[in-house]
Amino acid sequence: MRLTMELKLLRRDPIVVYTLIAMLAIMLLTRYSRPRLEPLYQEVAFLSMVFIPLVFGMIPGLISADEKEEGTCQALMVLPIKNLFFLLYRFLWVSLATLLLVLISPKILGIEVPRILPVLLIMEAWIYGLMLMKFSNSRMQAMTLAKAFGWLLLLPVAVKLVVEWRNLSFDWSRLFAFVPTYWTYEMFLNQGNLLIALVVHVLWVFALVFISRTS
Repeated sequence: MRLTMELKLLRRDPIVVYTLIAMLAIMLLTRYSRPRLEPLYQEVAFLSMVFIPLVFGMIPGLISADEKEEGTCQALMVLPIKNLFFLLYRFLWVSLATLLLVLISPKILGIEVPRILPVLLIMEAWIYGLMLMKFSNSRMQAMTLAKAFGWLLLLPVAVKLVVEWRNLSFDWSRLFAFVPTYWTYEMFLNQGNLLIALVVHVLWVFALVFISRTS
């Protein structure tokens, strides 16, 4: 029964499917528009890839919101299984789906990415999904927070793109250095500090797992 929850969500809530289709369409449009986007093509291509963890991370958040509305979440918590293993199960397929699309996307976009990029984007799917699971108690609330948290993760990359486009003297994206996607961008374009990128992502994941298990 638990294995059908994700498929049930996709049938009942086509917005996830539509978002996935839109994301792939954006990637194809980005690739097609490459001559017009130069010399910022790499930045725009990476921005389109940031949507991958947002799309797949949104699904466990919506499922959790549904369970809270239906009152099944409390019932799941009394099963003879640790919360950590429950989270691992819920995010296993999310990690695999994110990994698959991250490996395919560079071929669609015609770019090369660091080998560590799939690991960072998988952790961002966890971060996004865990935030929705923790802070949303209903479907409507989950959809609202999905937009807010989505903008939080997109802002560092979007601001960096504006800085590069307008050739600003100050890199305003540094104000979002606490956001994981800032360091993913640094790894992608500037070969940034791998250790800091991993530490920031791991700290976010562990913090959200901790508060999810203790609440």
